[in-house]
Amino acid sequence: MTHEAERAGLERIVSGLVGERLIGVRYSDIYNLGPAARVWDYGDWHHAVMGVELMLDTGPASIIWTSTFFPYGVEVFREPLSNHFVQGSQGPEIWEVGEHSRWRERIGSPISTASLLWDRVEVGPGHRLGDGRQVSDAYGVDVPVGLRLEAGAGPVWFVSAMPEVTEPEMAFVHGDEIMVVFTAEKMRRLGFPDDDKEAP
Repeated sequence: MTHEAERAGLERIVSGLVGERLIGVRYSDIYNLGPAARVWDYGDWHHAVMGVELMLDTGPASIIWTSTFFPYGVEVFREPLSNHFVQGSQGPEIWEVGEHSRWRERIGSPISTASLLWDRVEVGPGHRLGDGRQVSDAYGVDVPVGLRLEAGAGPVWFVSAMPEVTEPEMAFVHGDEIMVVFTAEKMRRLGFPDDDKEAP
C-alpha cells in the first residue's frame, strides 16, 4: 500500500511552514463534562488531545491526528481547527495557550525548521478465510507519527501518541491524541532516537 501523493502533499505543507511567524497557539480537547479542571500541562509536555492550532502571520495551521496513512499519524492543514470538528454546545473546546511560558518564548519568532518524523509500520500477512486462504499480502506503510518545528527558544514536537492516564511518563505512539513535547529528553523517553528526524 502506497501513499506517495499524500506524503508529497503533506511534506509540501510542512516545508511551507518555514519562515512563517508564530503569533499564537490554541489547543483542543473534547467537551469537559465534569466539574474538575482540565489537566493538560505536564511540564515538559502538554496534552492537546484533539489537536493544535498555530496562528501564523499568513493564517492558521492545524496539527491533528488522522488515519490518512495508517491509524494514527500527525497531519497538518492550512486551516482552522474548527474546520475539522462538528460544532455544537458540547463540541470540542479550543483554548489559548500562547501565554504559557513554554510558548511565550516562541511567540513572535519565525519557524526556522519543520520536518516530519516517519515510522515504518509492517501490516500483515493479511487475513485468512475459514478455509485457510490468505486474502491479502503483507505490506509496509510509512506513517507521520510526529512533526518537529523550531522557532525562537528551540524545537517543539507534536506526536500522535496517547499518554497513560495513570502513568503520564508512558505513552502509546500512533495514538489518537496529540502530545506537544518541548524537550529532547522527553522525546527519548517516548522511544524516539537522539536524531529527532527519525521515528522510533
